[in-house]
Amino acid sequence: MGAFALQYLLTFIQMRNFTKFYSTYRREGYRAAIGKFRGIFHAGAISMFAIDKEGTIVKGCRLQGVTNFARFKNFDKFNGYNVGFLTEELCKEKKLSYSMTKAVTDASNNYNTIMQGKEVLIPPSPFKRVANFITDGFKSVKKSIS
Repeated sequence: MGAFALQYLLTFIQMRNFTKFYSTYRREGYRAAIGKFRGIFHAGAISMFAIDKEGTIVKGCRLQGVTNFARFKNFDKFNGYNVGFLTEELCKEKKLSYSMTKAVTDASNNYNTIMQGKEVLIPPSPFKRVANFITDGFKSVKKSIS
């Protein structure tokens, strides 16, 4: 029970840190472009960019880590870039990790999807993907038996 309570507390602190950056961006009159990557074998990552009306990145922050001890830090590598044109190649030039590259390109994809008037689809979590894989396996075995 103590481990669950500690995890809850650390998650609460991490989300409060996210809210602080997000609220600051919104209070300053910017929109936010947010991307995330949930890793199974890689550290997870979240990128958040404050953007102006044209989609130009004014400032950003990032969170990367394996545990709930990770905190958001300033991330100014893309200031001045248009968020809709961030690519994996550009991230490699900036020497970003695999998970941060995925989070940055997810922010770009999310921005482009919203600007097209579509809804951003939330991909299933790694645990949900494993559960779906197991469930699909049982369904195929059941079909082959019947």
